[in-house]
Amino acid sequence: MEELSPYGHIHTRHIDGQYFQAQDAEFELARLPNGHTLLTGTSHYRNRMWPVAYWRLWSDAIVHQIHVRVFQHIKHLAEAEELQAKE
Repeated sequence: MEELSPYGHIHTRHIDGQYFQAQDAEFELARLPNGHTLLTGTSHYRNRMWPVAYWRLWSDAIVHQIHVRVFQHIKHLAEAEELQAKE
């Protein structure tokens, strides 16, 4: 990944994973008694930006929004498949 800059090519340590590094993620599906499905997501990352407490607020919020977007996409795909199966 490269960062665009009007100053030409610059070395960006935050993109190289030196300050923020995604480590892993997992998604788990569980059948609910009412026939619905519960989707749970967990991810782990390393945040080395200083001050840590300040940047943790931002990075946690960003990662949460990524999870929400992924969940919404999975929901959209699953519901589209269910509608196709009923037709």
